[in-house]
Amino acid sequence: MGVLLRERWQERSLLLFVAAGTIAAMAELEGALPELPVDIWAAGLVFLLAVTAAHLAVTVLAPRADQTLLPMTAMLAAIGLIFVMRLEPDQAMRQLQWNGIGLVAMVTALALLGDVQWLRRYKYIAAAGGLGLMLLTAVFGREINGSRLWLGIGSFYFQVTELMKLLLVIFLAGYLADRRLLLRAAVRRWRGVSLPALPYLAPMGLIWVLTFLVLIWQRDLGATLLLAGVTLLLLYVASGRTAFVIVGVSLVIIDVLIAYHLFGYVQGRIDVWLHPFSQSDAAGYQITQALYAVANGSVLGAGLGRGMATVIPAVHTDFVFAAIAEDLGMTGAFGLIALYLLVVLRGLRVTLRQPTDFGMLLALGCVGILALQALVIIAGNLALIPITGITLPFISYGGSSLLINYVLLAVLLRLSSLETDRIT
Repeated sequence: MGVLLRERWQERSLLLFVAAGTIAAMAELEGALPELPVDIWAAGLVFLLAVTAAHLAVTVLAPRADQTLLPMTAMLAAIGLIFVMRLEPDQAMRQLQWNGIGLVAMVTALALLGDVQWLRRYKYIAAAGGLGLMLLTAVFGREINGSRLWLGIGSFYFQVTELMKLLLVIFLAGYLADRRLLLRAAVRRWRGVSLPALPYLAPMGLIWVLTFLVLIWQRDLGATLLLAGVTLLLLYVASGRTAFVIVGVSLVIIDVLIAYHLFGYVQGRIDVWLHPFSQSDAAGYQITQALYAVANGSVLGAGLGRGMATVIPAVHTDFVFAAIAEDLGMTGAFGLIALYLLVVLRGLRVTLRQPTDFGMLLALGCVGILALQALVIIAGNLALIPITGITLPFISYGGSSLLINYVLLAVLLRLSSLETDRIT
């Protein structure tokens, strides 16, 4: 055990920085909001103990895994917990519980994955299972704010689109790995343009179309955009053909235009995005208040717990980045973006060092989900694109998102452990 602990000293050292930052933030928050109805120090201590236990488990289960991924995601999760306590203190204990459940799920997945190549055999089962769950949700799910996203039993509800992200990546990685050479070589000429042989793309295209239709039915446009982006990313990397990206982006644009004319809620979101201040006392209130919060933060911020971001509706789920930008300023906001970029860079390092096509595409899919999700929600908070309603990874309040993101982290950790063992 002593040898294992010495091997992962970098991870342990980085986790000390996470602990120091968490303690400093809790002290600042307690000073700014002494009347919070939550025991800040107890919550912080439990979180740090859970992360420490996860570190010890990784030390035993995957001693040669990447040593920066867990500390960086733990820092993101700590920021999330602190801002949930600051913005929606009544939900802080639930966020803490979901972090604990997510860490347990991460450790469990890390133990069960082994050589991840076995997932390749179940790609069609993953796709069928994901679509089946989404159809069940569309018919029997619980509707919140006009979107039918939740499937549950009793008082327990789970957002199925979060699980669909993981299942779709498993399917795409397996399918594209099996046909990568064919996709690169099998082309047809049409008016001087090289096009892929459609029979090799038909199964994946069918599943993508069905997924899109179900998501439109559920009114979850954020997940639609995210899954379309990951699909195009993996398809381009597997085939190396820019034509796929051009055709795919064109189809997404056409889909959005059709949805804009057919569905009032899509039209409403885009209109509010284009003209938020003309509707600042109605539909545009949320986004205008978010923009005011970002502007109020300026460079150094108003101070943790001293901003006015709580006036933004659903700030702890949809607009937590705006709250961070107000309290911590552009300095803190850019620091958060840099932390996401570091996670992506380490994930890409894992991707590039995979010895198999399936492992490479699976790692890239996991990284792509985290990167695209962070990009979409941050851009929405800054009114660069319409707000989509998806969560900021590891930070926004939401148990389903936290749970699946921790599982994605487990996949990256296992893949990094395998690539180290095989290459060095």
